[in-house]
Amino acid sequence: MRLSNAFAEFHERIQLGEIPEGKITSAWSRLQSYLLTELAISQIEVFVQGSYANNTAVKPPTSGREYDLDTVAVGFDSDSSENAALERLEETLSRDADYRKRIERRVPCIRLRYAGDGEGRFHVDVVPARHGHAAPIQVPRRDEGWHDSDPRAYTTWCLSQGPQFSRTVRMLKRWRDVQQSERRKVKSIVLQVLVGRFHGGGAGDAESVVAVLAGIEELLEPFPNSVPPVPNPALLAEDLTARWPITDYQDFRREVSEANALAHNALSAQTEGESHQLWRRLFGPDFPEGPKGGKEVPPTPPPGYERTPQSAPKRERYA
Repeated sequence: MRLSNAFAEFHERIQLGEIPEGKITSAWSRLQSYLLTELAISQIEVFVQGSYANNTAVKPPTSGREYDLDTVAVGFDSDSSENAALERLEETLSRDADYRKRIERRVPCIRLRYAGDGEGRFHVDVVPARHGHAAPIQVPRRDEGWHDSDPRAYTTWCLSQGPQFSRTVRMLKRWRDVQQSERRKVKSIVLQVLVGRFHGGGAGDAESVVAVLAGIEELLEPFPNSVPPVPNPALLAEDLTARWPITDYQDFRREVSEANALAHNALSAQTEGESHQLWRRLFGPDFPEGPKGGKEVPPTPPPGYERTPQSAPKRERYA
């Protein structure tokens, strides 16, 4: 069943609340002002990228997980090495006593770690960048050189996809965060681009989720042992899956197959109670409970499980 009211409530529950929004706004305002002064660059060269800018951010599924803000500072020498740019950014941030105690070194950025709150832990990732030639900017990866990037164009692409795109991305991010391990989950940008291919524009939430999962499963089916390329729609030369470990990809492929079957069953369920239970199995406890007293839905066995009378599945992802 479509369960439009339940999906509306689900979407409201997984959006960032007032506390994260307030922390993000406060952290960004101070950081932007600081970098403009310390790096002597213009306001247009310090900007937000990532899920928050793309209108696809979700709050963490538990208070132990994280939400973040991704930022870019363009103003580093064109002849600097990637490591030198990261070191200069770290030194710049270290001149502020508050930032100094928050710094963590990461491969592509400097992370500022903030105190947690009731909705999760919070950090800000700051990426140094320089002006590019084949692309508007280049960003570093420690010990791996500079790489072309166009985060502003990617944000424009996301915002042009319409409200159903944003809603579907948020919902499937919650599916990912609930069903996949933190270390091996699919990257947000890959999931977003795949949603953009299949979400169906004007479809409702349930139909959009089903269309995306079915589309992804079909797309990946010819690639059981290799990772298919997924070009960045804003920078076609960039393959977003080029660094995806094959074992993590294969896990994702299996998870999509299971989720696709479950979503189809939820959409075609004959009773409201059954449909609610199936959608909750897919998305976790943030999806609203259905009417009480409905027929209990037995666990869905994983693909390939041999059905045997009086036997239960040994492993069940959507428990």
